[in-house]
Amino acid sequence: LPSTIMLDSDITNPSVPLDPTGKGATESATEGLALSLFQRLQKSVVGQAVAGELSRSKATGMRKGVRSWVTDFASPTQFARPGEELVPRVRKNLVYFKGNYSILAGAVLVMSILSNPFLLISMIILGVVWAYLLFFRPKEENGALSPLVVGGKSLSGFEQKVGMGGITFITMLLTGLSSTIFWAVGVSVFFVGVHASFHRTDCHEVDAEEFGAVPAADAA
Repeated sequence: LPSTIMLDSDITNPSVPLDPTGKGATESATEGLALSLFQRLQKSVVGQAVAGELSRSKATGMRKGVRSWVTDFASPTQFARPGEELVPRVRKNLVYFKGNYSILAGAVLVMSILSNPFLLISMIILGVVWAYLLFFRPKEENGALSPLVVGGKSLSGFEQKVGMGGITFITMLLTGLSSTIFWAVGVSVFFVGVHASFHRTDCHEVDAEEFGAVPAADAA
C-alpha cells in the first residue's frame, strides 16, 4: 500500500511531468530544426553580404585605377616634352594610368581579332571544342577523361589534350593568331611608351605615390 501511495503521488506531482504521447519531444525536435534553419539562413545572408561587399570593394578599386579619359588621360594641356625627368615620369605614369593602359591594350587586341573574320571564327571553334573537351566530355571515376576511339585507336585523356593542343598550335600558325598577338602587343607598348613619356606628372604626383610609384625626391 505505501508503494501504491508513492506511485500515485508521483503521478499527480507536477514536478515530475509525464508525456506519454511524446508531444514534448516532438516540439523540442521542431524547435531545434527551426533554430538550425535560422542559423543557416543567417550565415547565408551574412555570407552573401560579405561577398557583395568584397565585390563592391573590388569594383571600386578597379574604377579608381582608371583615370578620367577626357580631363586627365587625353587632355592636351597635360602633355609636355620630357626632359631629364623622363624615367621618373614614365614610372609614375605607368602606375597612375595602369587601368587605362590595360583597357587600351585589350581593345587593341580585340580589334585586331575582329578585323580578321577567319581568325575570329577559328578562335570560336577552338573555344567550343576546348570547352567540350574539358567540361562536357564523359569522365571516369578518378576524374580523367574517358578514352576516345579515333581510327580504331583508343586515346587516353592526356593524349586527347595533347592532340588538341597540337591542333590549336597549328591553327594559330595558319590563321596568324601569333602574329596578331605580337602586333597588338607591339602597338600597345609603343603607344604606352609615348604617352607615359609625354604626359606630365605634376598634376597627379600624390596619387601616383599612393599607388606605389617612387616619389620624385627619391627618384632624383
